[in-house]
Amino acid sequence: MTYEEAVIYLNETARFAKKNEPEHIKYLLERLGSPQRNLRCVHVAGTNGKGSVCAFIEAFLQEKGWTTGVFSSPHLVSVNERIRLNGRDISDDAFADACGKVKKIVKEDMAEGGNHPSFFECLFLMAMLVFHREMPDCCIIETGMGGRYDATNVLEPEISVITSISMDHMEFLGNTIEDIAAHKAGIIKPGKRVLCAEQRPEVME
Repeated sequence: MTYEEAVIYLNETARFAKKNEPEHIKYLLERLGSPQRNLRCVHVAGTNGKGSVCAFIEAFLQEKGWTTGVFSSPHLVSVNERIRLNGRDISDDAFADACGKVKKIVKEDMAEGGNHPSFFECLFLMAMLVFHREMPDCCIIETGMGGRYDATNVLEPEISVITSISMDHMEFLGNTIEDIAAHKAGIIKPGKRVLCAEQRPEVME
């Protein structure tokens, strides 16, 4: 698969594929060899400031001499921006290679009755392959929407970070700030650290 073919495939995917349950994303990862298993991750959710927080953490860790991987969205110019290694977008060749591997297992899964992953989910699967190959000291992973049912919530991060929460994606996350906060809080893992921005009392509750 060439880079151009990978971009066309992903853009076509965006037109028809729908969001999957995290369990299905975990199953697809297993078919890829569970590349996420040994990654050290920081997981970031929230309404406002996710991208900035990811960039701050990335810069801080690099200043301390750590190697980093970042998965974030959206992109501004090139879709490669969504997967970064040490502050740089991954190469076209790396992007195409990861996309080809994901497309192969998706095709096999669909032949068995599985659902096609969404544009975001395909890119997340690709990011896990890229990060597994490079094994950066820390991977900084931004949720797509919400948290509890987001594709990225298959991870077991060392730290979960929740930025400012306000009303967003109400058609999916609920009509109250408490409902939305519950979705964001879904990235919290038992026994793991959580960093949370100052929030309204009902959100903190």
